[in-house]
Amino acid sequence: MTKPETTIPSSSQSSSPSLDAKGLEEAFAIFYAESQKLETQQIALQGKIDQLSDELQKSNQRLGILMNAIPAGVILLENNIVLLHNPAVLHFLPGLSAGQSFEIPRDWQASIAPGEYLISTQDSANSKPQKTVQVIRIDEGSRSFIQIQDITANIALHQETQRENRLTAMGKMAAGIAHQFRTPLATALLYSSHLCDDSLTPDMSKEFANRLRKQLLDLEKLSQDMLRFISNRPTKTILVKAQQIIDEAQASIQALFESNDVELIVQSNIPASNMLLVEPKSIPNALVAILENALSVSKPKDKVTLQARVDTKKLMITIEDQGPGIASTIIDSLFEPFSTTSANGTGLGLSIAKNTIEAHRGSISVENSSHGAIFKITLPITAE
Repeated sequence: MTKPETTIPSSSQSSSPSLDAKGLEEAFAIFYAESQKLETQQIALQGKIDQLSDELQKSNQRLGILMNAIPAGVILLENNIVLLHNPAVLHFLPGLSAGQSFEIPRDWQASIAPGEYLISTQDSANSKPQKTVQVIRIDEGSRSFIQIQDITANIALHQETQRENRLTAMGKMAAGIAHQFRTPLATALLYSSHLCDDSLTPDMSKEFANRLRKQLLDLEKLSQDMLRFISNRPTKTILVKAQQIIDEAQASIQALFESNDVELIVQSNIPASNMLLVEPKSIPNALVAILENALSVSKPKDKVTLQARVDTKKLMITIEDQGPGIASTIIDSLFEPFSTTSANGTGLGLSIAKNTIEAHRGSISVENSSHGAIFKITLPITAE
């Protein structure tokens, strides 16, 4: 028996290829449309890139003009290698060029404050440094930004302003000066007139001579104090260990505290690497003046505490006494010349201390506590 043949309709044989072609045509149409959109977006994006590039170029040109115009020297470093610098930096570092490793020149002398240096100008090779420059460095990862600025004029103006303020204060206190001189001078004249008396015994003549000498020494000290008050800038500064400053001040006044039966407590443990650029005796003398003030208001068995520590490249010193505190009537003018409540004081000690500390770029303040008065002093650490 023969199996019947299966016949496929002609319509179904022709429909499959037509559907495939139509699908491909639609797919290509969609692809083309999307390609057109992508091309349009790419053109718009390229336009934005061109616009941003143009703005960046103009911005770089403006930044370049600005960098070339400013008087401060600017250096960009990569891993401490010079990438870029402006022309102004060549006034400070004539041999600087891209590709060099950056370092502070050895002939630059460290100044009082951190980041400040004294440099010689071309016409002052055989004289004292003529310029003070400030170096500011900002590190961000492997890159660093350095600014070098001449601050000589600013420092000179600040010093002149301080000097004028002190001279003004001296002028306002002329009556106080006359009073300070009048008493020892009148006493000295009295003793000298007694010495002219032929009837004096040798012992009396010696006594009057000693008294006259004491009054003249008081006048000399007062004169020196006034000169120290007027003077400003430290002249001969050297690197000194911060701990040494505290030790010298303590050694200078320890015996005076013991003779008055007042305990001086010193709490200080400063690393040997912390250095100050100061005049060797001026800062210890300023601390001694503040300690003397604390001693003058202390009673037997009282305690005066000096604490010293280092915080963020600054030496922080506090001196606290157990006295009655600073009267509200004079606390705001305590550091002014001749501001004193002591019958025997000149009122110049704290003024000189303030001038000395500020001349070394430090600061001093005072406030009352529940136990007495607290003096707070800060001084910049120059080297670590």
